[in-house]
Amino acid sequence: MSGPRLAVAASGADAAEIRRLAGIAEHHNIDALVVGAVTAGFPNADDTYVMTAAGGVTACTRHLRIAVALSLRGSAPPLRIAEDIGVLDVMSAGRLELLLRRQPDERWSRDLAAVLGAWSGWPLDDGRLMPVTPAPVQPNIPAWTVDVSSRQPTAKPLARGKSMIFVEWSHGTAVPGIVALQNIRHARDAAGAATVVVDVGSVPKGDRVEVIAVLGAVVAPCLRCAADEVAILAQDATDWLVRRTDLHHPPRG
Repeated sequence: MSGPRLAVAASGADAAEIRRLAGIAEHHNIDALVVGAVTAGFPNADDTYVMTAAGGVTACTRHLRIAVALSLRGSAPPLRIAEDIGVLDVMSAGRLELLLRRQPDERWSRDLAAVLGAWSGWPLDDGRLMPVTPAPVQPNIPAWTVDVSSRQPTAKPLARGKSMIFVEWSHGTAVPGIVALQNIRHARDAAGAATVVVDVGSVPKGDRVEVIAVLGAVVAPCLRCAADEVAILAQDATDWLVRRTDLHHPPRG
């Protein structure tokens, strides 16, 4: 998790679509998939729905990191969410991450602290502490808070680590030009981010496979290479992707 990462999100997608995209993302070497939405107002963003959809992702992937976007203000109480976090981290063999949409009240901060410390002890009404089970596989689950009031959300780490930036995909099924690729790198560097999350929620469902292929084959390498290598690497990766596509989809006679 120390190097630059590329993650995919699909705000508003239902559980079946999320599960489909998870397999596609893992096939194309995407680092992580965001389940849920980092901003409010999207369907299928209730915490319970997000955790259920994430359970489906754990069952159909082996390496993909799974970042669940939670508000701690959904239909399930924070204790239930803490239990689900432990279950999902065990099911995924330690691949779970948390994106927490910050709410403007002190109770949310207390609930957040309780959830993150749940496996040491959950505060009971009589003052006792009772550990929540099962405990996660990871000693410390990577967690970020998201400022939902920002026009371009940035997630800040709760512990050691770097932030995330979120980018909405606006290139259709085309490969972004060199300027667009460099702009993504500049935005990442300006935010001090280690992860770029590309939201393909506005892309038609039928085009998402091609978009994720572009992300994995072209965008991801261009985020990880040296700055002076972007142009030549983008061209080489694009040429490879075109040849691969032509082989899989030969012209019709």
